[in-house]
Amino acid sequence: MLRSIAAPAVRVAYLDTHAGEGRYALGPTGEWTEGIGRLWDADTAADDPLGRYVALCRRLGEGTARPVEYPGSPAFARAVLGPTATLDLWEVDPTASERLRRHVGGDPHVRLACEDGLAALDGAVRAAERRTSDAVVVLVDPAYTRKADWIAVPDALAHAVAASTRATFVLWYPVKSLTRPNAMIARLATAGVAGTVAEVVTTPLDERRNRLNGSGMLLVRPPAGAIDSLAAVAATIGARCATTPDRWSERVQAWPGRRV
Repeated sequence: MLRSIAAPAVRVAYLDTHAGEGRYALGPTGEWTEGIGRLWDADTAADDPLGRYVALCRRLGEGTARPVEYPGSPAFARAVLGPTATLDLWEVDPTASERLRRHVGGDPHVRLACEDGLAALDGAVRAAERRTSDAVVVLVDPAYTRKADWIAVPDALAHAVAASTRATFVLWYPVKSLTRPNAMIARLATAGVAGTVAEVVTTPLDERRNRLNGSGMLLVRPPAGAIDSLAAVAATIGARCATTPDRWSERVQAWPGRRV
């Protein structure tokens, strides 16, 4: 007798070095007004990255006329990767870690550590690659509150990339000027990390505003189509979020990396 055997579900291993507190209340003012606040009325029925993102924000967060609560990265990961994905989360701040625990504590596939996620990353990536034959995704999303973070973060990322064989890494960084992002890119390339950055700057850098003027993501071993998707949606995000009408820019840059 023949039996029908369903293909096993893909179990993604997701690692988040700066998982935060899980959810964020949005006051009447703040940086969010130049980001999700300007995207909130996007067409959530549209089958494009922006429409899907805003639909997730509405479903996972709270708000009607405007967003009043924003979901953290673990909530996005669970929603996108599915219920079988394993989530290894680190949050070094005890208060934020405890708040996050209250949000994810009932999920049997989540492991949360109140520790330095960057310090643990090398071994965690190797362990994740051993326990799953499917995808391994790493998010590094620091606050960059110290100048030294622009050296410590790329150095930790370079060590983790060297320790892994197939994980996809995503590093978020703020853009106030291009000085530190460019130095970080050069540092990673010198360390032998091949990657791609995708940036959107929504406030012209010649205004020299000492606050968030844009954001960037650095991807290592991105899945097929990811960079094209980011580049395609950048124009819409730039136009909607520009603080000065029609003055925004995007940058997509890839490099092969080299060793010295």
